[in-house]
Amino acid sequence: MGDGMTAHAHSRDLSRETVMYSLAMVFSGLVQVAFLPFMSVFLSAAEAGELGTLRIMAEAIAGIVVLGLPTALIRAWQHSTAHRAILVRSLVFPLVPTLAMVLLVFLLRGFLVSFLSLEHSGYLVHAVLLGFGIAYSQIALSLPRAEGMAGSYLAMQLTRGLAALGALALLLYMTDIEPVPSFLTARWGPSILLAVFAALMMWRRTSGTSGDGGGATLTREILGFSIPLVPATLSMIVLSSADMFMLRSIHPDLAQSGYYEWASRAGLTLMPMVMGFNMAWKRFIFRKKETGGTLGELGRAGLLFMVMVNWSSLVLAMSAAWLVPLVGGPDYLPAAGVLPTLAGAGALYGLFLISQTGCMLTGQTRFIAWMTLFGALLNIGFNFRLIPIAGALGAAFATLCTNLFMSLSLFWLGRRVFPISFPVVLLTAVVPVAYGPLGNLPPVWRTIAVIAGTLITAAVIGKLREAGTRLREVGE
Repeated sequence: MGDGMTAHAHSRDLSRETVMYSLAMVFSGLVQVAFLPFMSVFLSAAEAGELGTLRIMAEAIAGIVVLGLPTALIRAWQHSTAHRAILVRSLVFPLVPTLAMVLLVFLLRGFLVSFLSLEHSGYLVHAVLLGFGIAYSQIALSLPRAEGMAGSYLAMQLTRGLAALGALALLLYMTDIEPVPSFLTARWGPSILLAVFAALMMWRRTSGTSGDGGGATLTREILGFSIPLVPATLSMIVLSSADMFMLRSIHPDLAQSGYYEWASRAGLTLMPMVMGFNMAWKRFIFRKKETGGTLGELGRAGLLFMVMVNWSSLVLAMSAAWLVPLVGGPDYLPAAGVLPTLAGAGALYGLFLISQTGCMLTGQTRFIAWMTLFGALLNIGFNFRLIPIAGALGAAFATLCTNLFMSLSLFWLGRRVFPISFPVVLLTAVVPVAYGPLGNLPPVWRTIAVIAGTLITAAVIGKLREAGTRLREVGE
């Protein structure tokens, strides 16, 4: 009976935390959408592409500085009671890679300015600060997540979003700062402040464990799990950055990178559900590994998420033809042809996150690293072939194909631990590939596609709910 009550409590936690994290991501997505009109007014398409390259560079820096720690910290938090020691290690470990990144950018500043076609070398300082802010905010926020403080996480993300939007408006309308650094400052300033606040909050909450140093085994546990995730993180950044870098370096029309950046920002409207579920899912599966549960129910819960993310991306893809003119205006109309394919790629990214479950449960994070590394190389090859032919649309299709490969590969590797029928996974993964062609159909056919997709999604969800998607029957 006790096991059943624990399983039911974990199920409630998964539902509650998913809602909270999704709400946080919804607001973050709304902030990203609110940025789009500012981009349309203050930035040319070429400048938007420049902003995109700096953002991606910052994400690459963050991928190294973060050291794969967020997931490892959540895992360690469940295994150890030395929470103050975990907090201290989370703040100290990234210092060395931070200094290394600062030195590397300084040494390569001339090359980076030329290669990325940057207007000013000073923009690199903003990229470094943004990378630092992204990394430390991810690390600091992982500890409230580990503690199950989803409400606090929501409040902090809400505050950061409002601060970023307010800072952007202030910088653009009330100062003489150029638009590109204004957009970057509006992101790294609130991110760094958020990281400081979250760290101080967790410092107070962990005062009761200040006498427990955790020992050398804690360091080995954290770094042993996190370090193999660094290549995976960097490979994912290559996946997201290769498109933009190669658009600006090998395509003669720099505006193509701007259309891609605009469509990418619009595609972030999918991320609330994807990232909200992913953040709750990781804590959930690590807790379930300790307390037990049926793998069949775990698989059905993952399939439920995959069906829902596919439907959301379908709606976004079919809405591209009116969304882009409405929000972006006539200068960004070509982005409407790119967004449906990127929406499909976004759905496959959601599947990729869930596909890591088997490897996460067994601690075989090296498989995730190898698959994402191979995917990054594959993405570069696709971009070399497709960008000269189709510009931004070719880059979007390269991302779609790469995400398809990675999600299917990791599902196959983890099929014994995370038992979703592979033919079902294959069907679910192939559907988003059609969103690009469907997005170019006349309005009536796009409407029919949304209605049909909605009916199919509702039917599948109903069947999954009947079969049982919550981990609540264990021991009851």
